[in-house]
Amino acid sequence: MKEKEKCTPCEANFERNIHHLVKEGEAPTPKQRHEKEQEVKAAFEESKPKK
Repeated sequence: MKEKEKCTPCEANFERNIHHLVKEGEAPTPKQRHEKEQEVKAAFEESKPKK
C-alpha cells in the first residue's frame, strides 16, 4: 500500500482548522475566571440552609 503525501493546500487547510478549534477553546482571562468563581460561590451560599 502506497502512502499518500499531503498536498500543500490540504495541509494549510488542516492547520487553519486546528488554529480555529484551539481559538474556540480559549481560556477565560483571570478577571473573568474570578468573576465566575464569585458567581458560583454566591449561588451555593444562597442555596445552603441556614442553621
